[in-house]
Amino acid sequence: MNIIQLVLLCFFFLSVGSFASTLIIRLSPSNNFKILNVIYSRSNCISCKKKIGFFNLIPIVGYLIQLGKCEYCKLAISKFYPLTEVVFCLTGFFLITEYGFSEYSLIMFLIFLVLYILFFLDFKYFYLPLPLNLSIFLMGFLGNVFFSLAIDDSLLIFKVTPVTFSILGFIFGYMFLFSINFIFKTFKKIDGIGGGDFILFGGIGSIFGPFAIWPIIFLASSLGILYYVFFEKNYKKELPLGSFIILGSIVFFLLKKFELFNYILVL
Repeated sequence: MNIIQLVLLCFFFLSVGSFASTLIIRLSPSNNFKILNVIYSRSNCISCKKKIGFFNLIPIVGYLIQLGKCEYCKLAISKFYPLTEVVFCLTGFFLITEYGFSEYSLIMFLIFLVLYILFFLDFKYFYLPLPLNLSIFLMGFLGNVFFSLAIDDSLLIFKVTPVTFSILGFIFGYMFLFSINFIFKTFKKIDGIGGGDFILFGGIGSIFGPFAIWPIIFLASSLGILYYVFFEKNYKKELPLGSFIILGSIVFFLLKKFELFNYILVL
């Protein structure tokens, strides 16, 4: 890539990050979100509700121009916005470096986009919108059927087709959490796990397949327990399980990508 292509690509990834952070705010349950607001409504300051100027909407640049404060009410702008933009920029370049300019990179980036939004919606609001949840399954299914997203040679031993791989992954993921909640509800008479978590875990199962369900839930549970130990005062009644499932799936992906499972098993 020449310098112009590099700058344009960087701007694209930063813009997607800006879009993601905006969606997280607009999709919060308190905002009574309407689907047209994704493309129609102008961004505004959360505090004073003033419309944000054009140049201030430019990723990173707008934050620096305003010195991290709203130009109208002078209240601090959350660092979540520029940090999200940087995260998406780094993720985009990581995928291109590893997989090049390909359909594989594109679908991986889209999956990361949706998972990132779901992670913070669940972490902040205990909310997993059904359309986004279902889109994870759709992208996982199509990604494996057409691009062998998470399929490797080991599956040939079991003669598993990509279609079966994704569908079984969804069923195993969904039914695993559903069964745990069913047992819990039988004894406690209340739900212990939200229905959105069932669909989310099923969607992640459709990406990584049925054999990945067990290590992902182990990683998610371990991360959730560690977080609770250090931040118990923030969560007296419930934990955002969906967020830890997403985090566990990303850790699983990285462990598998860099073949760290073999190293861990040796230890």
